[in-house]
Amino acid sequence: MSMMYFDINKDKDIDLSSKMEIDKRLKELLQLEDAGTYSVILHNDPINNMEFVIRIIKNVFDYSISKSIWLMLKAHFMGKSILWTGSLREANDKRSKMLSHGPDPTMRHKGAEPLTVTVEKNS
Repeated sequence: MSMMYFDINKDKDIDLSSKMEIDKRLKELLQLEDAGTYSVILHNDPINNMEFVIRIIKNVFDYSISKSIWLMLKAHFMGKSILWTGSLREANDKRSKMLSHGPDPTMRHKGAEPLTVTVEKNS
């Protein structure tokens, strides 16, 4: 069993399920279970326009146009591209921001879907 921040016997004013929920949230905040670095990875997308992908990378990561183009082209030609590396929470936030843009509105008629973006733990 994992470490708890509360002593079950001493902290009697708080019920066990509340203690476990608080512990879960503290662990997420402190990232005790997921220490290390994570990468946000863009996978090649054959349908969404390149300009759309570049704009999302630039907006989410605050990169220059040239860096955004380079990262998009790397995913296009190599199959995937590491966009950013850092904490798990920030990586998931950045992934969510990318997905929130949805598919390229000009390509929906061709079946465009939101970009394929994953978060992977670095070894």
